[in-house]
Amino acid sequence: MKLSKFWLNIIILSLWIYSTGCVGIEITPIGTLSLEYNPTERLATGTPLTLEATVVQAKTTRVPSITSTIQPPTPCPRPVCTFNSQFPLAIPIAPPGRDTVEPSYRFGSTQNGKREPHHGVEFINKAGTPVLAAADGKVVVAGNDLDTAYGPMVDFYGNVVIIEHKLPGMAVPIYTTYGHLLKVGVSVGQKVKQGEPIGEVGLGGVAAGTHLHFEVRYGENNYNAVRNPELWLKPHRDDEGQPLGVLAGRIVDAQGELLSAENVVIKRLDGNGKMVKAYYLTTYEDAQMLGQPPWYDSFAIGDLEAGTYQISFIYKHEQKYQVQVMPGGVTYVYLKGEK
Repeated sequence: MKLSKFWLNIIILSLWIYSTGCVGIEITPIGTLSLEYNPTERLATGTPLTLEATVVQAKTTRVPSITSTIQPPTPCPRPVCTFNSQFPLAIPIAPPGRDTVEPSYRFGSTQNGKREPHHGVEFINKAGTPVLAAADGKVVVAGNDLDTAYGPMVDFYGNVVIIEHKLPGMAVPIYTTYGHLLKVGVSVGQKVKQGEPIGEVGLGGVAAGTHLHFEVRYGENNYNAVRNPELWLKPHRDDEGQPLGVLAGRIVDAQGELLSAENVVIKRLDGNGKMVKAYYLTTYEDAQMLGQPPWYDSFAIGDLEAGTYQISFIYKHEQKYQVQVMPGGVTYVYLKGEK
């Protein structure tokens, strides 16, 4: 039997996360959203599941389908799976520096249309804060980008370092990009270890304040090969030492085409179902970012406390459902909406 390119990518992903599959999770019904799979779209079949939602009038947008077959990243009989990901990349800023992703400009977002879709994430810090290698690798770019465009144009990053990584279980190289540096502390061809200082936070290129711009590039050192770093960076731990989790997923219509959804709201709920904290996302606002391997995701957010979350988004009307985020792993939702 000949395997499709999609399933070859699935096998690679499964090896990478050292998992034999995903674990199905029950979803608490809230409204009317059909999550029934077509058995031809997956290896394992399950009982169709219907959720309920409160109806409101809203505008929706369809984006071109990027993959010919829409499937979750591994066979699973339910619309929610968990992965015990190893998270191969370390956070490139260490305490006392600010080592959390800036939430106002996440990967793929535009700050309400004010900026271009973000090809990475930001770690806001004062000038001179040490920048660390996210994983073992070889430096392939070190210096300024005045003559060579490593992004959409020259002098985009200012001083920049790009490292090539051969990660265990990955068939393609991964590149991490560190932009807007004050100083570069490595040279091209140099081998570095995870956590090794490679430069300092600065204000170069198009930066609008001192911060580290961090990218993950998949398979090639190309600005358009970026993936969401929050699916690659190791999460923090909570006050009790338990690792935080990641929530990611894709939203498709009844025909299996990827959807662009504004106002994806993720609410953490307490034991009484009351909101503790809310996070406001969109699906990636550049269609080229949607549904790309190895996760085939259209949104993701990291560093979530384990527990119950309500996700709502708009497709023809508002749709809501609840899901459990597990500690130290990726909770992946595959949403198939109806009118």
